Amino acid sequence: MKKSSSSENYMKSILVLLKRKGKVRSVDVAKELGVSKPSVCVAMKKLRQENLIYFNEDGYIFFTEIGRTIAEKIYNKHFLLSTLLKSIGVSENNADKDACLMEHSISDETYECLSRFYRNTLAPTMANAG
Repeated sequence: MKKSSSSENYMKSILVLLKRKGKVRSVDVAKELGVSKPSVCVAMKKLRQENLIYFNEDGYIFFTEIGRTIAEKIYNKHFLLSTLLKSIGVSENNADKDACLMEHSISDETYECLSRFYRNTLAPTMANAG
């Protein structure tokens, strides 16, 4: 996939909707992202051409294997960044917005280091606090 914030946001939204609802149509993506249906159609065409998604005969969107892997990686970056920001006192709303901006910018190396820091330092203390 050619890296673009827009494509990554669509991929993440499809994944979130699949987790929440079990099935997703383009109209659901438009509503989730607050964009027009024609914008979603253009994005879905691009993702389909890149072999990241496909539509079944009923018009539902599904990931290809590589598409699912990419979407999970984007989602995990967002979750980690949002969690780290909230752990240092950033409000939930700002943590979510900032994580969305940051997830498209950080390198895989930075993500791996942050993930390791979270697993080794913060996650154990958060688990003990609960």
